[in-house]
Amino acid sequence: MFFRKKMDVDEYCAATLNSLFSAEREKVWEQLRQACNDPALSDIDSAAYINHVRAIMVELVLIAITKNFNMDIGSDARVFAMSFFKDHDASHIEEIKRTYNQVFGSTPGDGVAGIVTSFSDQLADGRLRQKTMQRLHAEFYALLQSLFVDFKSIKLTTKRG
Repeated sequence: MFFRKKMDVDEYCAATLNSLFSAEREKVWEQLRQACNDPALSDIDSAAYINHVRAIMVELVLIAITKNFNMDIGSDARVFAMSFFKDHDASHIEEIKRTYNQVFGSTPGDGVAGIVTSFSDQLADGRLRQKTMQRLHAEFYALLQSLFVDFKSIKLTTKRG
């Protein structure tokens, strides 16, 4: 019989958010931007680009948690993220993330495609190349898929009754 490792949702979120807020992760995202070689993507202010990619990544993590665990776990993860943003002077990420949450939920069929389109519209006036959009879609979708795989071996728990 296969047993999943139990981990408190706050512990999981802390590790994940600390990683997403690291300088190393920012370098990876900048490398992605350079690899796309898209003038519209390159023209985006670096801070805005990082903030939006970070917000998307956080939202995808929260979506994966919600889809794989019960409402208490999903709710605790979202509350933890809001507190994390406040404690790290990054409340603006919550506002950006909320936009992507709405887009994901209101895009029939492929919420990730909706997020990519919204990203392009908000930051590049919809001018990102189709190849860039496909690359971003693949990157964001790969994160979601990796989370679903991780959650086959991790069981998030909550301190709530």
